Amino acid sequence: MSKRQKSGRRAFLLINFLFFGPLALAVFIYATGGWRPNGSTENGELLWPPVTIPDITLQEASENNPRKHLRNVWNLLYTGPGDCDDNCKNRLVDIRQMRLTFGKDANRLQLVFLADSGSIDRSYITAEHPALLVVDPENTGAQLAVLEQYAAGDLYLVDPQGNVILKYPSDMPIAEVRKDIKKLLKLSQIG
Repeated sequence: MSKRQKSGRRAFLLINFLFFGPLALAVFIYATGGWRPNGSTENGELLWPPVTIPDITLQEASENNPRKHLRNVWNLLYTGPGDCDDNCKNRLVDIRQMRLTFGKDANRLQLVFLADSGSIDRSYITAEHPALLVVDPENTGAQLAVLEQYAAGDLYLVDPQGNVILKYPSDMPIAEVRKDIKKLLKLSQIG
């Protein structure tokens, strides 16, 4: 082999290595799940791996509320006793007001109250939170079982495929929750 052929071969191998080397490294890292960035931009607790919440009929569809399931739309779940105390009422007002700040994207976020016990004050919910979908305690068992260690007042963000991806404790300021949801609605083409 001549000196010119050796030089050409080295150049060819170097170019291939510069192109395929990083690609092979990226595929290896992705496949093994090895490296994850240290910093994250979400305010809530990222649930990894995400869990899928069983679908449920929330209520009959109506002209005012055409949706009746947990799929094909972003959901913000509120968990707690059905007999809503003052903390519960304040949190429900917070999430209602937060949803309204999204303007045209407000319809992409569905608010759901998963009651785990007690009787629900339907007159209060209907009067104060007409967009809030409520699931009675006798129908929430499968959903709450997936959430495992939930506490009254916790919020969970569920993607349009039914994956619970973020958890917000009851003491998390609603402005932090809003930042995460705004970012996801902006980046997401679904829901």
